[in-house]
Amino acid sequence: MRRAVITILGTIGGKFDPKKKEFVFEEKTNKSFYYSTDNIIDIKDEKYINTLPLFIKNFDCAVIPIFTKDAKKIQLDVLDKLEDIKDKKDIFKDDYLIEDEQDFEKIFNMIHNIINNPEYDRFVIDVTHGFRHLPLLMLIELMIVHFQDTSKIEKILFAKEDEKPTKENNFVGKYNFIDLKEYLLLANISFVLTTFEKNYTVANHIKSEKYQNLIDALNNFSNDLMALNLNNLFDNSVTKLEEELEKIDDISIKKQANKLKEHITTTFKKRDKRYLTYYFISKELFKKNYMLISLSLLNESLRLYIKTTIKKEHSEIVEKIEHFYYEDLYKIGNFFVKLYTFNATHQEYMFKIYNNVKNFTYERGGEKLESILSEEEFSKIINSFPIKLKEQIEFNGESKILVDHIGHKRNNLAHANSSTVSFDSIHDDIKEFIKEFEARCILSE
Repeated sequence: MRRAVITILGTIGGKFDPKKKEFVFEEKTNKSFYYSTDNIIDIKDEKYINTLPLFIKNFDCAVIPIFTKDAKKIQLDVLDKLEDIKDKKDIFKDDYLIEDEQDFEKIFNMIHNIINNPEYDRFVIDVTHGFRHLPLLMLIELMIVHFQDTSKIEKILFAKEDEKPTKENNFVGKYNFIDLKEYLLLANISFVLTTFEKNYTVANHIKSEKYQNLIDALNNFSNDLMALNLNNLFDNSVTKLEEELEKIDDISIKKQANKLKEHITTTFKKRDKRYLTYYFISKELFKKNYMLISLSLLNESLRLYIKTTIKKEHSEIVEKIEHFYYEDLYKIGNFFVKLYTFNATHQEYMFKIYNNVKNFTYERGGEKLESILSEEEFSKIINSFPIKLKEQIEFNGESKILVDHIGHKRNNLAHANSSTVSFDSIHDDIKEFIKEFEARCILSE
């Protein structure tokens, strides 16, 4: 694959002849000094009429000029006066001729086709010359391309005028090359920061040497959240992201960084109770239309709420169960959420079921739960199951307790078993589940 320089040609080196009513080459045109104080490019000679011969002499790659009829006429004469690059006049391709400077759509499509030419994989773009809207159209296309593939645009060069050609300096100006790609990068980062708060994702192809730690922190946060890897999210990813957002000092994106940091700090903080943490994140993800993740967290919040409620009355019994399951939240939650199925007036039968149902036969080093939990203790925790969660609720013609409704809907979505149900229907059901859980378990506390 090859690199190419794209340059928009102007009429520097010529002047408008009112008699001929066209631009003509100006024999007395002085060469100006071109340099790069930041060493963005290496320039063999210092003085050039404009950037076209500079790029031809200093870049060992294809040079693709975009030009108007007048610009081509002048630049052909400019090249004709330079003995060592006369043979480069074949670079003026008809496909890159701008016939109508006011036909913005056609110009934009031309720029798009050049940059997306599969013959080249890297581009250096020069926006020094050309009528003012041509560099602007180029920059708009570069913003689009750069967001899709940050490796394609190598540099965006602009020869900034450090000293204007005047009589005092024999009309020899001084021009310093700067790289505008940095500002394109800021536009990308600005977009990333703005959209992250809305969807908690970042495009994987976004690369930036300066902001790579920030991009990595955003990706790690996103990956943990989408995978519900919540321990790592809270122990590492949230803190790291806050730290990287705090480091941003560029005024153009600092406000967005501060806004995102405040949102992350407020939304993803550990609450006094884990079920509250899960509940508030579930609501946040619901707002972002992440239905399955939201419902999964709501389901876990409900299970932990049941355990927390029972633990208020029987902390020692619950702690034995937690220890038995090695603090495994899934197994602990699964144990407590199933308690509503038992009838405390049939303890012997109930305990037999409790020891044989699949979800209750987890063993700990060969030890069964019945060896550490008596029937009396089991009866106590069953009788402490939250009464408000035993009430039947009707959803879509089915009457079940909230635990069953949420668990059933979550399983259906997780196993792609929602048939032809519309997204709006799923959304409305989960909205009602959140509302019911909030009324029965959150607001009532």
